[in-house]
Amino acid sequence: MEIAGYTERMHFLRRVFWLLVATLSFIGLAALMIVAKILLHPPLAKPPAAPVACALKVSPQPQTPEELYLDLLKKTLTRAQVAGRYERHTVRPRSGVIRVAYGVFSWLLQAKGFELVRVKTSNLNAYMDASNFDLDRLEDGETMVGLKQLDNVQFCVTDVLHGKIAGDLIEAGAWRGGVTILMRAVLKAYGDKDRKVWVADSFEGLPAFDPAKNTGPWAQGQMAVSLDEAKENFAGYGLLDDRVWFLKGFFSKTLPGAPITKLAVLRSDADLYESTLDVLNNLYPKLSVGGYAIFDDYSAPGCKKAIDEYRASHGITEPIRTIDSLAIYWRREK
Repeated sequence: MEIAGYTERMHFLRRVFWLLVATLSFIGLAALMIVAKILLHPPLAKPPAAPVACALKVSPQPQTPEELYLDLLKKTLTRAQVAGRYERHTVRPRSGVIRVAYGVFSWLLQAKGFELVRVKTSNLNAYMDASNFDLDRLEDGETMVGLKQLDNVQFCVTDVLHGKIAGDLIEAGAWRGGVTILMRAVLKAYGDKDRKVWVADSFEGLPAFDPAKNTGPWAQGQMAVSLDEAKENFAGYGLLDDRVWFLKGFFSKTLPGAPITKLAVLRSDADLYESTLDVLNNLYPKLSVGGYAIFDDYSAPGCKKAIDEYRASHGITEPIRTIDSLAIYWRREK
């Protein structure tokens, strides 16, 4: 019995030993891969001649106090205002082995108050065009869209104010609230006292969807931001008041019964075929003649399919205008 017990203990110790060797070998190999990736990383590109905020060309070029305020707000929402010639970005490994090793090292570093980051050259175009948000922009902005799209929102809202086009403003798919923060700021800058800004989002990320109609990097629950975070972002800019109304829930549930009578600007960032159709079916009939319909992600096949089908079935012939590589808009004429 003693020999059998001794043999069992030895087998157990051997298993522990080899497990420890395998674990340390894996960590060592992963560490070497991370070091090699750092050493072999291409050198930094030549930085812009001026910090991002100085080099960007926005529209309109601010002249009045209202335009200066809105220009500063747009650059702050995207973080272009604080982007220098170089930026520090969180390290996000994509391959499996490095990702696991990074998780271990990251946990150890964070326990000591450190974080793994890498330095990148600022990309001016990333702040203008929304397509490079994930890779080349500072990560904590309140919006994913670039300055071209924010310029467009400012233009559309300002135009309906000057033209006295009836209706509220809405964004369906608000994420952290950046675009709707700008909408509320335009109303405040020009002294509008009547219109509401509607912030529609599940605040739980993307809903379930048909992958056959939505090719792309989508996943259920992706891009979830809490309602509290969105409200805090409004409050941080001094723009959370009784003129801002939140519609929490998936569009198929919230939009049919939403207490909205007229819209002057309808902006959709719904990503998916089904969600974009929910927006069009429930909100486009409420858009005033002279108002604007804006759609992000027209480059996404599902979103484009929904828009093209709706326009064809409802006889919408107003020309589509391009904003950037992702977004389009048109003015309702009938």
